[in-house]
Amino acid sequence: MAEPTTNEDELVFTRQLMGAEDMIFGFGAESQIRDGNTTIVTYINSAHIPYDATRSVKQVIDEILLTLSQQGA
Repeated sequence: MAEPTTNEDELVFTRQLMGAEDMIFGFGAESQIRDGNTTIVTYINSAHIPYDATRSVKQVIDEILLTLSQQGA
């Protein structure tokens, strides 16, 4: 994840590279050992991914599924 650092009036983000093996879908977190250091990896789930300014991806999917179920789909 990008780590913000401030440099007086300037905001600088340092990117941390990740690969597909770093992406874990689900709920919660787990610790992994990388280069001898323990790192906490947080699982990715749709409740934490923003869809717009007020809703998550999960909320939008839930709304769509509710609408479809009410229409008998």
